[in-house]
Amino acid sequence: MGRIVGTALAVIGVILGTAAGPTTGPDPGDRPPARVSPGIGWGACPADVAAPGLRCGTLAVPVDQARPDGPTTTLGLSLARATGPRRGTIVVNPGGPGGGGMWLADQVHRALPEQVRRQYDIVGVDPRGNHHSDPISCVDPSFDRAPRPDPVPATPQDEQRLVERARGYAQGCAERAGELLPHLGTLENARDLDLVRAALGETRISFIGWSYGTYLGAVYGQLFPERVDRMILDSIVDPSPEQVWYGSNLRQDIAFQGRWRDFVAASGADLDEVFTRALAGVRAHPAGGRVGPAELSDIATRALYSSSGWPRLADALRAYDRHDQDPLVALFAPPTARDANGAAIYTAIECHDGPWPRDWSVWDRDTRATDRIAPLTTWTNTWLNAPCAFWPVPARAPVRIDGHELPPVLLIQGTRDPATPPAGAHALHRALPSSHLISVLGEGDHGILAFQPNACVLTAAAAYLTDGTLPAGRDTTCEAT
Repeated sequence: MGRIVGTALAVIGVILGTAAGPTTGPDPGDRPPARVSPGIGWGACPADVAAPGLRCGTLAVPVDQARPDGPTTTLGLSLARATGPRRGTIVVNPGGPGGGGMWLADQVHRALPEQVRRQYDIVGVDPRGNHHSDPISCVDPSFDRAPRPDPVPATPQDEQRLVERARGYAQGCAERAGELLPHLGTLENARDLDLVRAALGETRISFIGWSYGTYLGAVYGQLFPERVDRMILDSIVDPSPEQVWYGSNLRQDIAFQGRWRDFVAASGADLDEVFTRALAGVRAHPAGGRVGPAELSDIATRALYSSSGWPRLADALRAYDRHDQDPLVALFAPPTARDANGAAIYTAIECHDGPWPRDWSVWDRDTRATDRIAPLTTWTNTWLNAPCAFWPVPARAPVRIDGHELPPVLLIQGTRDPATPPAGAHALHRALPSSHLISVLGEGDHGILAFQPNACVLTAAAAYLTDGTLPAGRDTTCEAT
């Protein structure tokens, strides 16, 4: 899965956060005291997370969970406290894989209805190796300096150079991530989540996960079903072993091509040709010296996560077609150290969670076949994940999800979501006998609950969280807003 999933949700959160309005209820100073959390010292938050009333802390967890008395790594956590009598704690995860979650606690706290805010503490966690949790890196900042190499190889020599670039990235992770690298994966994140539960002093926790966070929630529920109170999984990845994660990425390429067609239909039929000309133009001369074909692919893909970005993308492409490259360059965000950390943790989790072909000819065959029907993202997505062909840590067998002993779970899925196509939601729905699925008809924006103003979804989620009421029947629908 593309590593901008968590970032895309953060961007949507910024767009919609003010619309959610300020938290109502008592001022933070008047709230009931937080439950004592053994092992977590709550205090001020880092500047990039800080929000009124939000508290932050750290928790030391074993690097190797089979050696609980061995070396530790630190998790960063955030806490948005309930405004009234608590019924429990909701831990939130935005996806990624490995995306930081400390920022999300405040966003979710403000977006959920008052009756939910009154009853629940909301806790965000930066998973191990990410951002405020002992961040790892794999390469120097110059590795992703724009413009990056063209992702579509014109010759066998071009492809081999990109293969060697991927091999070098994997080697950089082996050299720089140290003892943490073999202990980065969804299993570790799920076990860390249970250590967070214990440190919070909770017998059971509730969980809301988006995108990759739905897989984390499913694995946590598989390992610790008796410790789940309520669980909402939104924009769902396919947990089937054959999809984790090689198959999932190929399926995602096809879905993004479909969402591109939605964008063109909504924004103007001329944009297919306009984009083709733009791609040829930046391939010959990167716009502003920075936006080449790789960056243009990133810009287009990012816009397809949320239709709120479609008008600006359409305007920028048409402006470029009129020889004005400034609007297109303005859409490009130069990579930061945090982006490099996000790429490293994404790669470490994806490569460890399941098997990947070690024979490059398999990648080449599958990429070329997919590119013929879905050229927008296929080669870019291949190179994003190509280090897994050379990963220094042996891949594990994916966790098999069967939902045994799991209490009722609420699933939410947009029917046009390209990042997590609906087939994933149906697969998880089949795997979890206790699940109830809300399909949001016509919705293609990634991340619905707390990120899209969908009253139907919000009402159903609030009823489930506050008193356990679920939609009638295992399958129901809401309309996109």
